[in-house]
Amino acid sequence: MGAAGDGRTEYSGGGNPFPALNDGQGLHVRMFSAFSMEYNGETIQMTRGGTKVEQVFARLLISGDKGVSKRELIGNIYGQGQEAGADLNQYVNNLIYRLKKRLSAWKMDDASITLENGVCRFEAGFPVVVDAVVFQQQTERALKLAGQERISLLADMVELYSGEFLEEFCTELWVIQKHHEMKQLYFRACEVLGGEYRRSGSLYQARDIYHRAALLFPFDSWQLSEIDCLIALKDYDGAYAVYQDTERIYDEDLGAKPGEEYARRLAVIEKQSMRPARRLSDILPPLKEEYQEGAFYCYYTDFLHFCQILARIAERSGQSIFLLLCTWSMGRGGARQQPNSGLTAQQMDLLKEVIGRVFRRGDIYTRYSSCQYLILLTGTDRENGAQAFDRLRRAWDRQEGAKGELSYSMDSLLGFWQTGPN
Repeated sequence: MGAAGDGRTEYSGGGNPFPALNDGQGLHVRMFSAFSMEYNGETIQMTRGGTKVEQVFARLLISGDKGVSKRELIGNIYGQGQEAGADLNQYVNNLIYRLKKRLSAWKMDDASITLENGVCRFEAGFPVVVDAVVFQQQTERALKLAGQERISLLADMVELYSGEFLEEFCTELWVIQKHHEMKQLYFRACEVLGGEYRRSGSLYQARDIYHRAALLFPFDSWQLSEIDCLIALKDYDGAYAVYQDTERIYDEDLGAKPGEEYARRLAVIEKQSMRPARRLSDILPPLKEEYQEGAFYCYYTDFLHFCQILARIAERSGQSIFLLLCTWSMGRGGARQQPNSGLTAQQMDLLKEVIGRVFRRGDIYTRYSSCQYLILLTGTDRENGAQAFDRLRRAWDRQEGAKGELSYSMDSLLGFWQTGPN
């Protein structure tokens, strides 16, 4: 990086995206998922969550030999949220000065930050390899190639892409724009590589490409291509498992079912899987549940079906059924958490386990919102429902790691469920 001959490196393929770092020498930078660096084999300690100094360094590293204009750097770091009259030029000068001090602390004595004709650059007398730079340059190169060379290089680059670009700075506009650019390039690589594998009959390898993309981006329909590969392999059980997992993700995160394309794949899977049974005993084994204590957890859409079925049964039998809405919060004394905060997610996972343990085998529950569970209580009344919630609250108070408070609302299922003709 910097002038030719001062440590700039090239990728030559062969499965290792960092071949220029012989014996761990030089600077190895990872920007996918988390921002991390190694210099001469030693891990550089980074500030958790990132600092503006580290953001400046990341911006210079991603710009490579071209560098970045000081005006653009000011816009990247301070955006439009500056105070009127603030000396942003001086602010950036101070960040660059602190970065130079940091380079010294990292023992990068043969490195410097230069400013020439209004353009800032990071220059080093040792090899510098940045995973995001390698990915972008080599993926663009691979897409212009053909044959096995193209496949091998794309396979390396798809493996190199491991997640969101600079997630520590994911709210910064320049990072958002770069992440989108990298994501689209990754999608193009997966489409081309998966297509090459499928045309050559390497369906398992194509499936693996789509599966990995689906793990990184579960709402971008990569599961459709994965299911197509499994159907082509006649692995209908595997295809159905992918469909079920996708349905679970959509239900828990979006409160909805996957779209029409998934429904069409499901119809194909069911058509291929449904073979006539010779006797009833052939059907029964999969229906038998492995015995488990506690309440039964299901997705919200399935929960609605259970409610409809049990309401019909209760209408005929007179059985009492109640719905209990359990809400988690930090309580009056604590700062209220944002719905998608890490603490809320952690506590809701813990609450799921406690509900499953405290309530009965005949009870059914589901995740209703970011901070609520909905529980279907069968064969109970209002008083017993309140007692069941008290058991839950006591169990929650005793649960290791549990924080915050639980509250509830409860009513009879048949009290508001529409029954009979309109």
